[in-house]
Amino acid sequence: MIDLLRLGFDEGISADEIADGLRRHAGDVASEDVDELAAVLEGYLRTVPDALATALGMSKDPHFGRAVAFATGTILTYIFDEEDLLPEASFGVVGMLDDAYLVHGFVDSLRRMYPLAASAIEYAAPDARMSEVVAALLPEGVADSLRRTCESTIQVAQALFPSGQRVEAADVTFEPQLRVAEAVAAAATEPVRSA
Repeated sequence: MIDLLRLGFDEGISADEIADGLRRHAGDVASEDVDELAAVLEGYLRTVPDALATALGMSKDPHFGRAVAFATGTILTYIFDEEDLLPEASFGVVGMLDDAYLVHGFVDSLRRMYPLAASAIEYAAPDARMSEVVAALLPEGVADSLRRTCESTIQVAQALFPSGQRVEAADVTFEPQLRVAEAVAAAATEPVRSA
């Protein structure tokens, strides 16, 4: 599947096509500057299949896989949504930049939150400069929202699918703890209606 996606990106993404899409929004920006920007963005977009392969590889980890798979599914829902922030039908290949920013940010967050999760895929993440360029291009506030989406999506996944990794010191498996005392205290302070 990733190979087909990679093939589609190889055939469907070019610096010239990106430059054409940018020119519609460039105003008085020099054509040479738009061409240079398009070349940077082409490299950023071309690494999306590798980023997705990394997330999918991490979803197979026996300790963190369920949480990673849940979060990855959420991210995939956004990137395959035809009516996302920058719809490809309206923006052409430039419309993939919000998707790419989300995917790269997501994999970066996964790597930070699950440093022990092994991925069989070699993924060279875009350098920070490339991500900053894309963030500067996106509508104001969007890059921050997409970064927060990555973090919160993973946090929700962690809460729903806690790690099954053993804690070395105690050699016990994690088990969610119900907070009965807190619920009793909350029920005592708020009027609760029984069914």
